[in-house]
Amino acid sequence: MFVRHCADARYVWNLGLEQRSFWRRGMSSVSVYDQKRSLTDARQHTWLGDGSSVVQQQALFDLDRAFKNWWRNPSHFSRPTWRKAGIHEGFAIRDLSIRRINRKWGEVLVPKCGWVRFRVTRQWADICAGTSARVTLDRAGRWHVSFTAPPPAFKRQPTGAVVGLDMGIAATVTTSDGEYRRMPDHLTPGEVQRKRRLERKLARQKKGSKRREQTKRQIAGLSAREADRRKDWIEKTTTDLVREYDVICIEDLKVKNMVHTARGTVASPGKNVRQKAGLNRSISSQAWALLRKRLCDKAAAATDPDGSPSPVAVVAVPPAYTSQRCSACGHTTQENRESQAAFLCRACGHADNADVNAAINIRAAGLAVAGRGGTPVVVGPVKRQPPGLAAA
Repeated sequence: MFVRHCADARYVWNLGLEQRSFWRRGMSSVSVYDQKRSLTDARQHTWLGDGSSVVQQQALFDLDRAFKNWWRNPSHFSRPTWRKAGIHEGFAIRDLSIRRINRKWGEVLVPKCGWVRFRVTRQWADICAGTSARVTLDRAGRWHVSFTAPPPAFKRQPTGAVVGLDMGIAATVTTSDGEYRRMPDHLTPGEVQRKRRLERKLARQKKGSKRREQTKRQIAGLSAREADRRKDWIEKTTTDLVREYDVICIEDLKVKNMVHTARGTVASPGKNVRQKAGLNRSISSQAWALLRKRLCDKAAAATDPDGSPSPVAVVAVPPAYTSQRCSACGHTTQENRESQAAFLCRACGHADNADVNAAINIRAAGLAVAGRGGTPVVVGPVKRQPPGLAAA
């Protein structure tokens, strides 16, 4: 029934999106209530009547919210697109009913399924504050339920400390204080070997077969384990940074542009394609964009111990020449960067680790931006159901 709810929600979303695509300037717009009435008629004469009306109607409300977000902030939200099977697997529960079984388990009332148990991984008070829920299926075959709730306050003591952060691959985060925070390996050597063996096995299997789907599920399980460990490290690292510093200066990296392929075209083929592909995989594995997002989220929710708002300033500065500029005298040249780790100024002879030197430059640039009256806190809109999201 969960799979049926996902399919119904995806079908209604795509049908509503197709209906809205016929709208043109000068014509009367299609509202969510018009589509809701059309859905009521369709349920009386088609197979949609066998599904849950709550799930199908909520898909229309989600589509309407997606269009409104796109219209209000097109620079952040993109145009709603088609939902595909195997990728967009989920549905919403609008009228929420939950109850607790014990310390580790609770139950949620799912339409046409009754009470379904879930593992409690958040404070029960936050779950009870939720007004709706969303059930999703990941690639590893795991079902998750998330409840909408106000974001919890992030309590911290003001320290007055300022830090600059340099993002890298050898060391994921290098601070201006000389501290290296390296993301550990996501998979053990045995898990890496098993994943490669499964990928070779997948390449030999027949497409569409059940055994091939089973192999894909096993690979997805290892990938999910890798992503969980990466997110766990990012959560712990960003929590420590927000608690230790009042001002955090970071590079304004365009990660999406940095991982573009160097393949080129047939007429103009690229150079060092395999090397650039390996660099792109290394950048993606560090999850710089996710680290910045979680850092900004926690910085905006920071409060004093008494509960009064005390957001941490997160300043984004241009990353150009931060690794080539001497933090002692300001001399900037490409020759200063002797290697990936070594920095030696050709003017004053200052020697330091290249990442630490860059982090010090980022810290100085961030303080300069804040001193000129720039916007110190970098917090963008969060793609979530208002007013917040607390997952369980």
